[in-house]
Amino acid sequence: MSLWPIHPQPYPDELLSSWLVRTAHANGLKVQTFCHLEFDQRYEVWNRDIDRLAPDWLLHTIQAKTGLSRQKILNTTLLAYQRKLYDKYRTSGQLPWITTLQIYHRKRRGHGLQFCPQCLANDDEPYFRKSWRTALHTFCPEHMILMHDRCPACGEGVAFYRQELRKPNEFQFNSLNICWQCQFDLSKADVQKVDVWDKQVFNDWHNVLLNLSDTPIPIVQEMRDQLKITHHFMTVLFSPRLAPKLQAYLCAQTGQNHQEIRKNESRTSWESHSVIDRHHMLRLCWWLMGDYPNRLLSAWRDKAIRYNHMLKDFKNPPAQYKKILKQLNRNTNSTLYQLRKL
Repeated sequence: MSLWPIHPQPYPDELLSSWLVRTAHANGLKVQTFCHLEFDQRYEVWNRDIDRLAPDWLLHTIQAKTGLSRQKILNTTLLAYQRKLYDKYRTSGQLPWITTLQIYHRKRRGHGLQFCPQCLANDDEPYFRKSWRTALHTFCPEHMILMHDRCPACGEGVAFYRQELRKPNEFQFNSLNICWQCQFDLSKADVQKVDVWDKQVFNDWHNVLLNLSDTPIPIVQEMRDQLKITHHFMTVLFSPRLAPKLQAYLCAQTGQNHQEIRKNESRTSWESHSVIDRHHMLRLCWWLMGDYPNRLLSAWRDKAIRYNHMLKDFKNPPAQYKKILKQLNRNTNSTLYQLRKL
C-alpha cells in the first residue's frame, strides 16, 4: 500500500479529525470524496466520534498511508488521556472529563469541540487541539481567555468536516477556522479575559491544563487523585437536587455570583454543559479542593454537603479520600451515640 502523495504531520496536540481534514485538503480532495476513496466504503467516517472511538480500520489505513507509528496516530485521539483523566477507556457511555458531541447521523447536536480564537489566529495553518475536547479546558492557558464552544455568529457547534457539504461546484477549501454553517471566521470571535479572582485556584488549574499538552510534565498519582475527587464534586454541583446548597455555600465563601444551570441540560452529564456553565462550576470546585482536605471538611461541618453525598456514585475513590471520610463517619457515629446516652 503506497503512501498518500501528501501526508502532513499532525501538529502539536492536534486532533485526529482535524489532521484528517487537513490531509484531504492537502491532497486536493473534498473531505467526503477523500474518505470514500481511501477507507472501506462499508464504514462511514463522520457518523461517529473518531477522536474518541479511533476505529482500527481507520487507524490501520492512516498508518499505512502516512508511514507514522501507530502510537503517534493514537496520540491524536482521546485515548491518549487514559490513566490521566480516566482509568479505563470504553466505547460507549460518558468518559470522565471528555466533552460529548452528541452525534446524530452526521450532525453534531452537542458543542463538545471548543476553541481558542487567539490560538486559531496565531496558527500558520489553523487546526483543532486534542486538549480542547476536555471538559476542564474552559480557558486557554496560553492566552488566559475563555474558550468558545460554538460559533458566536450562528450558534452552531464546530464541524469543520461539513464545510463542503451541499457545495458540489466549489473546489476552494476553507481553512478549519471557518464556520461550516455561516462562514464566520472563528479566529475573530470576541475575546474575554479570565477573571483570576484567586491566584492559587488558577495556578493549580493552569498547571493541570499544561499537563494535557503533548509535552507534559508526567501526571503524578496525587494529581490523578485530585482530578478524581474534583470530578466527583463537579457531578454534585450539576445535580439539580444537591447543587443548590453546595453552590450557594461556595459562592458565599468565594464572593462569586450564583449562576443558574439551564434546566434543559440537567439530565445530561456535566461534561455536556456549556463552557460558561462548566467554567463557573469548575472555579468553585477548584477552590473547594484547595488547601485539601480542610475546605472540604469545612463544607461538611457547615452542612453544605452531607456525608453520604461525598461517596454517592463515586466509583473507585482514592484510598486517602476514603480514609478521610471513614474518620468523618466514625466521628458522626460517636456523636450520635453520645446524644443517645443523654
